[in-house]
Amino acid sequence: MSEMSFDVLIVGAGAAGLMAAATAVKRGQKVALIDHNKVPGKKILISGGGRCNFTNLHEGPHFYQSNGKNFFKKPLASYRPKHFIELVKKHRVPFYEKTLGQLFCKKSSSNILELLLKECNLETGESVYKFFGQKNLSVSYVEGFYEVKNEHSLFRAQKLIIATGGLSLPSIGASDWGHRVAKQFGHTLVEPRPVLVPFTSLTITKLNLRGQSLKASVKVGKKVVSEDVLFTHKGLSGPAILKASLFWKAGDKVSINWIPEVIEDELKQSFFQSGTQATFGSLLKERLPKKCLEAFLKSIGLTPNRKVIETSKKERQKVLEMLFRYTFTPDGTEGFRKAEATAGGVETKEICPHTMESHLQKGLYFVGEVLDVTGQLGGHNFQWAWASGTVAGQSV
Repeated sequence: MSEMSFDVLIVGAGAAGLMAAATAVKRGQKVALIDHNKVPGKKILISGGGRCNFTNLHEGPHFYQSNGKNFFKKPLASYRPKHFIELVKKHRVPFYEKTLGQLFCKKSSSNILELLLKECNLETGESVYKFFGQKNLSVSYVEGFYEVKNEHSLFRAQKLIIATGGLSLPSIGASDWGHRVAKQFGHTLVEPRPVLVPFTSLTITKLNLRGQSLKASVKVGKKVVSEDVLFTHKGLSGPAILKASLFWKAGDKVSINWIPEVIEDELKQSFFQSGTQATFGSLLKERLPKKCLEAFLKSIGLTPNRKVIETSKKERQKVLEMLFRYTFTPDGTEGFRKAEATAGGVETKEICPHTMESHLQKGLYFVGEVLDVTGQLGGHNFQWAWASGTVAGQSV
């Protein structure tokens, strides 16, 4: 077995781990970056449809959720989107703003990974030592030193950063390794759950609208998200659903306004106008895709060619409720397999936000998605990775 000593060990070569490594090596630290995957940054490479939504111009604490409500404010304030954008410009990576402040690479996600790997190599020739493809790792703390080892190698240092991410996308290597290490050293875990994930619903699939998409307002509790909703073969997806899933827990109801740009009172007035010979189809054809309109009306026993005047007040009210407050309880979600992020993780009340160091174990740090900090869809989780990784890299 080969034995190697360093100043800092970082387990996890994703966004947060790479950022921590690049920051620490610039401070003169001898850094080992360790990962069980043979290649780093797998989640970076597949993110944003292959173009990596690497940050968001409209960053702010209101885009984040955590049991420790104010924990993420300090790291995010110390490393803002402008700082990462400066890095992107320094490496001449072309990018563009899509919508709602989301910044994407013009060419490929690999540009962001290449940028981070270059940052891990200094012009002086010093660089982060990279050890990828390291399986079956265990951690112990022996006489003031952390030992990360498997049957082939033993890495030793006084500082250990856990950057192993959450449970989402197990197909690219996600695991609970970081959570297990946290528990080993006495940390509490907030129950992990898949978020930024599609809903499953037999009620929705019975509408037979797979592939249909429309802009809608989705409400979970007091939170409202207005963006596109996509009908799938299992339920609902699209940006509005993924964003709403961050606030949803099993058993919660979801309410959808399918025509958010229409004023309800105006439509109600046209429904209850005396003497009108208009049909539901003629009044709503400009508001909804034909197939959606047919399915929605069918679900309450009506058709588009039915004259409004021929229906009861109760039936007309049902149409308004269906259009403006379509309410259902999802059967569940598509799980970690399809989730873009993990809510829950290492309890932030046990971590110092100024350094990312454990309050319980000297020299142990946690960064990125392994912590109970979850950002909204749209580049916010990457910004958390950059911020938390930088803070830890500056502290070790």
